[in-house]
Amino acid sequence: MANYLALAAVAKTVLKMVEEACPRDEFIGTPSFVLYPGHDFTPAVSEGFSLLVWRVGVNSAIRNQPARRRPDGLKRRPSLPVDMGLLITPWSTEAERQLRLLGWLMRHIEDHAVIPAALLNQALSRRDRPAFEPDEAVELYVDTLGVPDQLGLWDKFRNRWQTSVTYAARSVMIESDLTLSEGALVQTRELRAGRPENVT
Repeated sequence: MANYLALAAVAKTVLKMVEEACPRDEFIGTPSFVLYPGHDFTPAVSEGFSLLVWRVGVNSAIRNQPARRRPDGLKRRPSLPVDMGLLITPWSTEAERQLRLLGWLMRHIEDHAVIPAALLNQALSRRDRPAFEPDEAVELYVDTLGVPDQLGLWDKFRNRWQTSVTYAARSVMIESDLTLSEGALVQTRELRAGRPENVT
């Protein structure tokens, strides 16, 4: 299971995938690829792509996760299933080029929707501890917003409204570092016949 670095790893990996594969001949000059921390869209991007993690929440459909036993034999507290909402925006000084980039983006992510742990762990700037186990992966889904949700989201950006697409990374399982104490294994059981005590 992933650790607390997982959210950063997912966001950085998606942006890096776009940066490495995007059609450079579509841009005028050198494109920028920015992971935005908030709703003000700074630094400004005139050519390139931006990614904003606009929503993070606990997946309510996955309940009562069992405790997990690690390879070291210790039992850990249940994993936390987290959903991420990603807003990806192509930026261009020309409307037609922006739409071409958006079409390329959607096709590219659809073709590479399952991201393996090897890529997720490479994108982090802190690599002393991998975010994901080698056998893990994250899958991206198009998360189409309704009109009220879309207007509510873009209301925060006002004069920087841009044609964008929203994706979700569902059920990123974040593992706990806390172990659960366990009693000693039962070796024997003693059964005795007789009258129960405190019976009148």
